Amino acid sequence: MEGSSSSPVEENGSLEEDIPDIPKDVPRTAPKMHLEWYMAAKRGDTDFIKKKAEEDMERPSLAFQESPKSNTILHIAASSGHDQLVEAMLEIQYELAQRINYAGDLALHVATSAGHLSIVKKLASAELLQVKNNEGNTPLQVKNNEENTPLHLALINKYKEVVDRNLVLKNKYREIADFLVETEPEVSYYLNAEHKSPLYMAAEAGDAVLVQLMIEKASRSEPFEESKSIVHAAITGKNMDVLESVLRKHPNLIKERDRDNEGMSPLSYAASIGYLDGVRYLLTKSTDCNYESNRNGFFPIHTASSKGHIEVIQAFLQQCPDSIELLNDQGQNILHVAAMSGKAKVVSKMLKMPELVMLINEKDGAGNTCLHLASMGCHPKAVSILTWDKRVDLNLLNKEGETALDIAGNYSGEIPSFREGDLPTEEFKPDMDLGTPQLIPILLVHGTWRGKPQTLRLRWLALKHAGARHAPCPSWYRGNPSSSMPWDYYKDRVNTLLLVATLVATVTFAAGFTVPGGINDSEPHNGMATFLLHHMFHIFTISNTIAMYSSVIVVVALIWAQLGDRDLVIASLKFTGPILGLALTMVSLAFMTGSYLIVRDLNWLAYLVLIIGSFFLLILTILFAPLCLPSSLPHPIFRYIVYYPFCLLIIVSRSNTNDGDETLTTRSNNSYHIPLATR
Repeated sequence: MEGSSSSPVEENGSLEEDIPDIPKDVPRTAPKMHLEWYMAAKRGDTDFIKKKAEEDMERPSLAFQESPKSNTILHIAASSGHDQLVEAMLEIQYELAQRINYAGDLALHVATSAGHLSIVKKLASAELLQVKNNEGNTPLQVKNNEENTPLHLALINKYKEVVDRNLVLKNKYREIADFLVETEPEVSYYLNAEHKSPLYMAAEAGDAVLVQLMIEKASRSEPFEESKSIVHAAITGKNMDVLESVLRKHPNLIKERDRDNEGMSPLSYAASIGYLDGVRYLLTKSTDCNYESNRNGFFPIHTASSKGHIEVIQAFLQQCPDSIELLNDQGQNILHVAAMSGKAKVVSKMLKMPELVMLINEKDGAGNTCLHLASMGCHPKAVSILTWDKRVDLNLLNKEGETALDIAGNYSGEIPSFREGDLPTEEFKPDMDLGTPQLIPILLVHGTWRGKPQTLRLRWLALKHAGARHAPCPSWYRGNPSSSMPWDYYKDRVNTLLLVATLVATVTFAAGFTVPGGINDSEPHNGMATFLLHHMFHIFTISNTIAMYSSVIVVVALIWAQLGDRDLVIASLKFTGPILGLALTMVSLAFMTGSYLIVRDLNWLAYLVLIIGSFFLLILTILFAPLCLPSSLPHPIFRYIVYYPFCLLIIVSRSNTNDGDETLTTRSNNSYHIPLATR
């Protein structure tokens, strides 16, 4: 029994003898079963097999008949579900039940995988279970090349998704698994190549009935040391009956660390996947695990915070109120971790919890507040939520002498995207989640990414709109940041705006002389516009005139920018942006009114033109509002004006991807609301 955790070589004998390595570039001859024998085995022709066996009383032919994958006639019969042939073969030569094929499978493995219960019972009969291989293992204990026992194979097939949708097939494997557990219960703890026991697999699948059967029948007091944590598997399955059964049998496993999940305790793992019922149950069993950190320095409540599970956090605070004071290795509380991980919804709810007020402006080991960390982690949505809360101090300094705005504006030379700036050049793995705890130590180097400094325009906008200020002399300051921007960047912007303004001027100039409806040719109004007295024509003319002169002003201002003075270029760009926005808006309005005049006699089409035009004028106004208003908006009404364009930019740039709800039990509203406590 104790040899059950050994390798396939130890279980089944020397693999070099049974399944030799295939040499490369060397001709070889594969085993070949006689055609008549093979076809008889496939169709289950018992009479033919018996006849051939009687013709050869010494039975050498039957014993040496193998297919190219080393399957015997018994393997083929077991796979095809031929009960009578299997029974006949066991009577003729029962030793075939101990023969393995190329994959290391006995006929019992094959029958189990195929779901033939009656054949499994024949191959696992009391007589055959007395027959052991060279290592002293019965057929139910033998492992194949992947170290799977027949019970492993039964569960692998039972829990397949395609089988799960087929109740008949699922019941077959359930019956096979129940039979194998009843016959050899100790196999429930045997490990395969993935260090998974059948008990682990059943717990992971949430199969409470089978888990209970395995625990009741097996006599082992502890799982093998190499085994994956059965408690973690029970938590993965999110079945309370399974979790209770496992901990009732093995109560000491409540503190077992998993080898594959950063050394998480069961409580930390339940918190990480958002299993609320599991967290509550484990806390009722013992609260000690709540005060034990993982290898990454996170306590269970920090893990829940980094994953965005607010209900789990509330469960921790209810059972262990002093969890508020727990700090990770970087001296960060749960609000720090939520902000750093970009869990905006969690941050929003924490700000509304009276018991967490003292955490809002608390500093971590590096002197960073939650606002610093949200800015450092490139999470504009979390930054925006924090800036809307009047209790958040926007201008606190960390140990580097930086405010949150300094961190957001900490860049030189390169223009970042809305979504993200440069990624770390050291210690960063491509598959690492930007909200995971492993990344936080990498971020906490001089308050930014290690290597290239980076920024995110949206977080900078959120801070500037809230009235955040720079530190008196931030550590990264090296003169005017704009002076380090490459000249080609300004040149391209100037040329682009100049082209757009020129096109607007050309179009509006032409529209001024080719007015809708044309020119009147009859006296006494010869040369006058046909729609001169129509109020829509008045709007068209005024809009077109404003667009014309606005675009001309932009062109002239940008010509000044061509002189090459950097300060003059920056001033020109700031001046021309709002005016060009006004010109484009007026062009759109002129087009709408002109189109209306042309189709005014067809009422439904005329009104449709007005509706479509008004809708897109609204969108245009929303998009240009942040460009026209000053970056610092101390008055709340201005913040409300730019709030919705800001939210739209977050959605478009997918800057809120880290805020996804990762739990099935947390019920959070996906909408993004302005906090009630506003500045």
